[in-house]
Amino acid sequence: MNTIYCGCSDLPREKRVFYQTATAIEYRVGLFTPPKARVLKAWAQDAQAASHPMRSIWVAWQAFTHRPGDIKKGFGLKLQPGESAANLGHFQKTPENIRVWQRIREQAVNVGASRILLETSANFTPSDANKRALAEFASNWADLPDGMKLIWHPAGFWEREEAQSIAMAHDMILAIDPLVDEREDLPEGSEAYFQMLGRHGLLDSYSDDDLETLLDAAAQYDDCTIIFRTTQSLNDAKRTIQLAKTYVPNDDFGDDFDDFDDDFDESDDDFDESDDDFDEDDDFE
Repeated sequence: MNTIYCGCSDLPREKRVFYQTATAIEYRVGLFTPPKARVLKAWAQDAQAASHPMRSIWVAWQAFTHRPGDIKKGFGLKLQPGESAANLGHFQKTPENIRVWQRIREQAVNVGASRILLETSANFTPSDANKRALAEFASNWADLPDGMKLIWHPAGFWEREEAQSIAMAHDMILAIDPLVDEREDLPEGSEAYFQMLGRHGLLDSYSDDDLETLLDAAAQYDDCTIIFRTTQSLNDAKRTIQLAKTYVPNDDFGDDFDDFDDDFDESDDDFDESDDDFDEDDDFE
């Protein structure tokens, strides 16, 4: 029987219900404005005290995954004397990037994460140089703690087959939305990561039929994490968890696909960075 972890991005307002129900949390705040270590450790304690075993995923700061000109939210790295913004982002092996990555890794440890999600922008194109940089990082200097894994979610012009090949070759998990285009083959491997942004965008929710299809896809793996980023993300996660208790997956999943409108809005959702615990001055010393 496969294991499914299901939850949503960042802590919802209904924290008590979340910790009683959900089994996964994607800390998306890491992408924009990483909070102080004491805040992360407090979140880790809350997750450890949850009613169910919790999988925590830390999203890597965009100061590492993006070029400075692509950062639209949050804040970038405060450069030290002698450093250059040109040496940041896109997995370049530079002193600046290494410094940022070390901080990201520390943040992931502090929050109790077992996965780090790398989200690349559309400007991280499938060029030979970018492929080499990502491969060298994942294989040679990510230096992950025992039990921690990398997840990669590419935006832009990456073909799923090529992205999957790179992810598998360097022991990463490819993040996808399996309902965006059901005609696409699911990534290979024993573990999957599904990011669900709504059937037709962030304002849209999922029908019971959608969730059954999602569970059919999850059943193809020994281990699957499902993260909802919809406006009703906690409710979507609760419905999926309840359905998973009784639903028998379709063994013929992937053999036949019906045509459907796959118009999909990949735009990022608005994020509330007003938490008093966030300190934009809490940066590298």
